[in-house]
Amino acid sequence: MIYQFNQITLDTTQYRLSLSGNPVAVEPQVFDLLVFLVEHKDRVVTRGELLENLWKGKVVSDSALGARLKDARKAVSDSGNKQEVIKTIHGRGYQFIAPVKESRLGSFSEKVYSATQQEISAESNKPSIAVLQFTNLSDDPKQHYFSDGMATNICSRLSRVRSLLVKSGYNFDSNKTPLSQISKELEVDYLLAGSVQREDDHVRVFVELKDGVSGEIKWSEHFDRRGTSVIDIQDEIAREITGTLWSYKGTIRDAAHDKLSRKPTQDFNAFDFILKGVYHKEKFTDKDQLQAHECFDQAIELDPNSAEALGWRAWAHIIDITMGWSEDSAVSLAQAYSDARRAIELDPYSEMGHWALGEAFIVDKKYQRGFEEYDKALEINPNNPDLIVTKGTELSIYGQFDDGIELIHQGIEFNKHHPEWYFWHLGIACFAANRLADAIKAFNQMNSQNKDTLIYLSASYALTGELDEAKKHVSELFSIDPNTNLDDIATSHDSLSEASCQQLIDGINLAMGNKKPCKKLHIV
Repeated sequence: MIYQFNQITLDTTQYRLSLSGNPVAVEPQVFDLLVFLVEHKDRVVTRGELLENLWKGKVVSDSALGARLKDARKAVSDSGNKQEVIKTIHGRGYQFIAPVKESRLGSFSEKVYSATQQEISAESNKPSIAVLQFTNLSDDPKQHYFSDGMATNICSRLSRVRSLLVKSGYNFDSNKTPLSQISKELEVDYLLAGSVQREDDHVRVFVELKDGVSGEIKWSEHFDRRGTSVIDIQDEIAREITGTLWSYKGTIRDAAHDKLSRKPTQDFNAFDFILKGVYHKEKFTDKDQLQAHECFDQAIELDPNSAEALGWRAWAHIIDITMGWSEDSAVSLAQAYSDARRAIELDPYSEMGHWALGEAFIVDKKYQRGFEEYDKALEINPNNPDLIVTKGTELSIYGQFDDGIELIHQGIEFNKHHPEWYFWHLGIACFAANRLADAIKAFNQMNSQNKDTLIYLSASYALTGELDEAKKHVSELFSIDPNTNLDDIATSHDSLSEASCQQLIDGINLAMGNKKPCKKLHIV
């Protein structure tokens, strides 16, 4: 929905506030306050309602609410004295009184889909860069996670610059593959490569920004840092590159310094634990997942105010639920909500915080709120194909099959050397759309299968009449987890629609050789 009043535009689709066409930066809670007041403009909103919707019933002082109201009024060129937009009704509450024009941009699916689609279609007008794999020069090969993590974080920082198209080139080694070939395959103008050497908290980083066609070095730098100052390297590299491309191409008009300057943590050891946690999380095994939790827990213990660590830990709780590794899904979901909201409270620009909160809403079947959080994360980082693919999957589960699957394909095209889990998500989306042959094809493009993909493959083969294949895959499933049962599968997949979840259970039931139909589910 788009609300227009005075010279203000409040766009809930893209989570954007603008004045005369120019963006106005506001904290998420201030934005939510404005939206709530506009949506209830026909009446007085009580203080209790605002507290419930903005702070979820948490006890806060009057000054906290007063501060948010003050910021909201300032954002829309109002004040406590003027009260031309937000009026205080003494003893009762607050009311939005400015005349408002409302408009919609097509259907719900178009709204949640259009922002990302427009970003991707405008790629050709942006300078583009790929961040390649960083070479680990440390004596210890186990430090590979650290060089990978540095490259990943630099890519993430650059991705937040809206006028720059950023892609991952982690599967390329610039020492083995000609730069012109990499540039052509990834369809980018520039390539960033580097090396990392670490000894305890002493880190040396060398980076080069090269023209993808000529190989000409546009910028290079050595960094030699210790301790906490190591964390600054990523932000410095991002700022130097945007500055270099600005002077060279004249097109980087948005350095997004407020977003680039957010550090993942203030503590070097916490930073190290975050990188280790992400490394283990990406392996998607139950043992690695436990290690990921331990790493994120230690990072937060060292730095309780690290929005990055909290966002990742929230994600880990979501993975526990979706993979069936949680001992109590309700507890894991509550922890995910708590960590994600705390991350956003600490850093309104926490991409991981908004993304994880969106995932929590989806698991909780609050789809529209989940899509809103996805869009907030994409507003912060429009170059995140992982999030684009995830959003496409959830759109498909919600019932927007064509839009969702198309969005996943766009993410796959954007990140040509994407991780295998992209096919996992494509398979889930196709299963939700009852395109079982496509689901089987997607899952089989993965080099290795985990418990969840085996569940979907077993069901899909059984439902398409390929019972021998179904039995083979269900046998692999039980070899991974001998305690697998239909009730647990239903519980861990209840974010699917009731029809899709029932179909999954029916398929597994057939794959297990049970001729008797499975009982109907009653999902709340």
